[in-house]
Amino acid sequence: MKTSVLSCVAICVSALPQLSLAAPFFFPDMNPSFAKGDPPDWLHDGKGNDGYLTITSEVIPVSSCTQMASRSFWGSDKTQLVLSVMTQGFKGKLDKLDIPIATFDGREGGSECASLSSTPLSVVPMTVLGSYSIFNPGALSLVLNVRSSSDSNQDFIGSAKLLLGAAAIVATGGSAAAIGGISATVGNAVVGETQKKANSLLQGMVDAKVPVTFSWPELRKGIRAVDIPVYKADQSVGSLSDKQILQLQKDPKADKQLLFTVKLEFQFFRSIFYPTISHVEGLAGRENLSSEYILNFQMPGLSQNFMQILNSSAPSLLQRISRAEGSDLAKACSSGFAKLRTVGLDDVDSAIVMKSFIDEAKGDVDWYSSPALVKSCFSQVPSIQKNLELIYGPSEALSKEVLKP
Repeated sequence: MKTSVLSCVAICVSALPQLSLAAPFFFPDMNPSFAKGDPPDWLHDGKGNDGYLTITSEVIPVSSCTQMASRSFWGSDKTQLVLSVMTQGFKGKLDKLDIPIATFDGREGGSECASLSSTPLSVVPMTVLGSYSIFNPGALSLVLNVRSSSDSNQDFIGSAKLLLGAAAIVATGGSAAAIGGISATVGNAVVGETQKKANSLLQGMVDAKVPVTFSWPELRKGIRAVDIPVYKADQSVGSLSDKQILQLQKDPKADKQLLFTVKLEFQFFRSIFYPTISHVEGLAGRENLSSEYILNFQMPGLSQNFMQILNSSAPSLLQRISRAEGSDLAKACSSGFAKLRTVGLDDVDSAIVMKSFIDEAKGDVDWYSSPALVKSCFSQVPSIQKNLELIYGPSEALSKEVLKP
């Protein structure tokens, strides 16, 4: 009798790996909610290159103690969870890169309560608002990937940390970090290569995703945040196809538990020097736009100030502009505008920086009272010249008393 019972237990246990046991499956809501507000006029009416955008992610839990794993007769599962965001169309350093924003590792104490709350992480570092038209409105997207696995034999979390950097994963106890700094330090080629390796290693996880798409005109209508709820459901994950995952995400009657919300927050601003300003008209009379302040200002994401950026090649651009007039000044200014465009300045700040640089090169601000000099430098960039006149006024209308700092 004992022998037959033991045999039965042995047979039953040996058959377990073939069973499709229920395990927690995590997935985002297919209908994100949008928080909107009245945009300032410059944002609503602008056509591009007139300001900047940043997007940050934050994971907000429903409770400070969330049961991430599930208990059963056979014990707790060993859930591993990786949340990431991929952006496209913003023309930033991180476009088309899968950026980890939070992780959960349930291989130790899997069913104990946990929190996936995180401090804000930059998924779109400061980038210029793109130009658009009726025929080319821009195709922008943010894709939230929610990857999960109950396979404790695979170290998905460790792979993500190793390849993408612990600083990029805020849920493991480290401080928030702008992942853009990693790209700036090691270069896009290296980041792209590690991205391929990470994607390969994470292929073994069940991936549920939701895309959020919009155009530049839609973005400029006052989108402040996108909230994406993330749920847990007990499913036979091993047997779920991509189609079944999508059906489960769309089913409003599915038995699911809300765990947390991923908030993607949008911030818009016109100038890196004074981010809170909305109107640039007469800015020079209200704020400190001295050449000393502007040229010593360090460009966000770079280790150089604007004097170093503009004067980085030989012969010295400062020396060229100091003596230049007419076509020579136009060529020298063209070189400067190209450098400012490369580092990602909008038209407002390009006007401020180039004006400050010429002040320094010429030795004073008197040059601005000469319409011929202003035209030689700025007529090649009409949108920048327009902002120049809004900020400093038309050159012929200024007296030397007003121009002196």
